[in-house]
Amino acid sequence: MLVVIYIAILSFFIMLIGSVLAYYSISLKYRKEVEAISLGFIFGVATLILLVKGYYKTFFLPLSLGILTVYIIEKFLAYCPMSKNYCVECKNLEMFKVKYIYPISFFIHTFIDGLILAISYLGNIGLPLYLAIITHKIPAGFVLLSPLKWVYKQPLLICSIISFGTVLGTILGLILLKNLPIKPLLSYSAGIFLGTFITLYPHMYHHKEDVILYIIIGYIIVGLIGMVR
Repeated sequence: MLVVIYIAILSFFIMLIGSVLAYYSISLKYRKEVEAISLGFIFGVATLILLVKGYYKTFFLPLSLGILTVYIIEKFLAYCPMSKNYCVECKNLEMFKVKYIYPISFFIHTFIDGLILAISYLGNIGLPLYLAIITHKIPAGFVLLSPLKWVYKQPLLICSIISFGTVLGTILGLILLKNLPIKPLLSYSAGIFLGTFITLYPHMYHHKEDVILYIIIGYIIVGLIGMVR
């Protein structure tokens, strides 16, 4: 159990590193490539591992619920002030949404990451899913802080609280989910990952057309890790 908590803590610090880089305006030259590989991990873990281990007669119900969860969050809670150009030079930001809705939606994201980590431990998934979570944390931290540093006096404190959602989600997941049937949880996690892939892929492709190559690399790495395990 301690291993997955260590992974959650590591994710917390890695995301903070991304936020610090954004705070000091240090460019992430290969941010898109790292995100694409992470997206390949997410798609690979969902299709090659979670769906396989979580398969049972009515697996499509929690799977659909996971996809629906992502859709609802994206539709009603998520707000990205950089969604048009993925930049920090946007001029007419909606201040209320940037200051409140944006951090809340990101906290939900990190909290769900923690729940997925807990489910991965309970379902004995391990390394592939850990990589899928960890690899997107630096870009996520960078994206999180980029707009917040213009509206908060202490944006790194806000990012620390949001990043801690992964640790909190992991601990609560280990406590609250340990007695539940594992296959529906794995199928639900697969739905979360597939919903995330469906949501992020069009946006990433819009900004870098060769992104599919890096997604394939991430997918292949998951497959190789799965074969070794």
